[in-house]
Amino acid sequence: MFGSTLDYFILRQIAHRRNLATEVQLDNAFGQESSSSLEAELPKFRKLVDRFEGHFPLLPGLRYLDMGCGTGELTMAFAKLGAGAITGVDFLPRNIDRARTLAARLDIDPPVRFICQDLHAWRPAGDERYDVLLSFDALEHIENPERFLAKMADFVAPDGIAVLAFGPLFHSPFGDHMWDFFRLQIPWRGMLFPEQVMLRVRRECFRPTDPAKRYQDIAGGLNMMRYSEFLRIVRATGWEFDYLAVNTFLNRIPVLRFLSDQLMRVPQLGDYFAHNVYAVLRRCQQTNAAGQGPEPGAGH
Repeated sequence: MFGSTLDYFILRQIAHRRNLATEVQLDNAFGQESSSSLEAELPKFRKLVDRFEGHFPLLPGLRYLDMGCGTGELTMAFAKLGAGAITGVDFLPRNIDRARTLAARLDIDPPVRFICQDLHAWRPAGDERYDVLLSFDALEHIENPERFLAKMADFVAPDGIAVLAFGPLFHSPFGDHMWDFFRLQIPWRGMLFPEQVMLRVRRECFRPTDPAKRYQDIAGGLNMMRYSEFLRIVRATGWEFDYLAVNTFLNRIPVLRFLSDQLMRVPQLGDYFAHNVYAVLRRCQQTNAAGQGPEPGAGH
């Protein structure tokens, strides 16, 4: 913004080191919460379901797949909130080990199944299909979101849906996901300041053992997908929207929700204000037999 040296000086002055931790320290601390923490988190999960405004089914007769379940707290919460048979899949062994340990400790009923696999390579036993696919707080981190949405077609039942909640998107005011080590939050920080300067301050004040040189390479990843790109990817991969809402956390402030909705209607401008996205997808009825996406003219 003002040159690398001055930009670094500005960012370093408003940063703090209170959350500084190595990856080893994070691994040791992660998942040590007591089993009662899941019960304490249930109101937050109910609020998440509410943001889908009645379009998120939680029914005991449906089969659910939580794609990228992490350590499984959300998967288990949905089971407690009324979801039926639910399976969580994640590629990190430590995540699945912790999920299984917590599920056994909590004695979840109905039982939750956890599988350690890369979703891009995994096929369910007997080519099982799921009524509801779940993906939460993941799509803005996945390296190739278009490939991921295309792969979801392998898991969904003919009349099934995919429920997605993700954000903040990178181009939104706080889409750099770096608020945990700044004392002063500057909106659109990730676009105002050079990437290398941002990542240098991140290493010094937040994650000293993460050597990432690009946003896409940080632990957890940031794919820098725009909201307009998400809309394109959905249709290009043969899905259509049953429900789509942006920034529903503003519902409690109607004036701000109204302004947000108006901004989202302006081409390109919406990319800079799409903080959180809530979407329910269904396979497009006119998806061609080769699975290459909707026929010309199809879509929502």
